Order: sequence, then C-alpha cells, then structure tokens
Amino acid sequence: DQSSPLCSAFDIIQDNTSFLKYQTKRLSVQDACRCTYSHRKHCIHRYILLGHTDKPVQLLLEVGNESENFYLDCLKSSLIASVSDSEVAQSTIKLVATNLIANEHLMEGCELLCLIKKALDACRYMQNFHKFDESVWLAKVTLKSHDYSEVLKHFIDMLLAKGQKQKAILLSVSLMMFDKAAEILLSCRLVMVAALLVDACIEADRWPESDSATATMHETYVQYAKYLVSLDNVTAALYYCERGGDQGRTLAEELLLCAR
Repeated sequence: DQSSPLCSAFDIIQDNTSFLKYQTKRLSVQDACRCTYSHRKHCIHRYILLGHTDKPVQLLLEVGNESENFYLDCLKSSLIASVSDSEVAQSTIKLVATNLIANEHLMEGCELLCLIKKALDACRYMQNFHKFDESVWLAKVTLKSHDYSEVLKHFIDMLLAKGQKQKAILLSVSLMMFDKAAEILLSCRLVMVAALLVDACIEADRWPESDSATATMHETYVQYAKYLVSLDNVTAALYYCERGGDQGRTLAEELLLCAR
C-alpha cells in the first residue's frame, strides 16, 4: 500500500518507490559530508547507477591537476557527458563494459552498462560475480517489475542455498510470491504460519492462480491438518482436509475410519 509504505529500517523489503526515495536522500547526505577521494568515488558510482549524469561529471571535474587520478577522471567525465543513444555508441560502450568486467573491473563495467540503460545486464553480471547485495540495490532503484522480479528470484535462491530462510520468506512476500513463501515455511516446519499465510492470501484474493500454487496450497492444508490431528483437534483437521485436494480427502477418509 503506497499510502502507508514500510519505513527505511526494512531496507530491501520496502517497495521500490520508497526505497529509491530513501537511497537518493541518503546519497545526497553522503555527498554533502564527503571528505576523501574514496568517499567522492563512492558518490560518483552511486549517482551513475541511479542514472544521473550531471552530478558525477561535476564531482569528477572537482579533482585538482596535482592528483594522480586527474587524467583518468577527466576522461571519465568526458565519456559520461558524451554518451549518446546512437547504435554505434551503445554497442561500443557495451563491448568496453564486458571487456572491463571480464578483466576484473566489475563495478566500472557495470557503471558503463548503466550509462546506456542496461541495468538488468549489470545486475546479472553482479550476481555472476556474487555481488548479490549490490545487484539487489541496483535492481530496486532502476528496474521495472518483471526485470526486478527476475533479479530478486535469483537472490532468493542464493539465500535459500545459504540457509537464510527468514530473509527469503520476507522477500518472497514482498514480491507477492506467496506460494514460494509458503513452500519455504513448510520446509522450516512452520506449518501453522504457512496455513495462516495461505488463508490470508485466499481471503484477500491474492493467492496465485497456477497449478504449482494450487499444489502448494493443498500441501499446506494437508500438513496443517496432520498438525491439528497431533493436537487431537480432529474437527478442525477435517475442515482443512476438505481444502487439501485429493491428498486431503484421502487423509479425511483415514481419520473417519479411525474415529469409528
């Protein structure tokens, strides 16, 4: 709900609009407080990833001629200022970017990709080099829904591979991948929470309409019914069996036979 967005403490769980607004404000503060070359370099990098061009050129031209980075910064400012939409310029910059990335200059190559509006490619390269946090940051501030979801799905898979299931659940919910969140909850044996999530989504008409999502819903209800049986709450278990598809009906028949 855009009228009541999550606060900045939720970081990447925030909606993209709120996240971009906060990160832009944060970068302005960092820019105002910078005092070293590394601070300035960080601000330039972030501005480029955000799609700004005037500000990084201004910062690059601030360097004095006594600096060892004077020549390279001047060349970089000229490149940023002269980026055009021509096919030749775009293809050349993309070729240079991929060469930089292949030769261990990942962030510099990704900056070039962002200059020609190839942020999705930059995110993919970052993930290939295991820079997942940076890729998610870039995805949230630049990409539209479909491309953003693609990047986040890879990030969720990485989190699961590392056992960071709580964060994976929160991200799945933020992407409205409620069936994925329910699957992870079941794998964590949080059956009651999974059932509550499915119930809430169905009540709000937000549960995904797909065969896999339906299978997850049935599995959740069957597992919850078994949990209720373990608590001797057979009446409630039968209710959830009815919502558990074929497997649920089979379980209900077994429960009724045992009750006779």
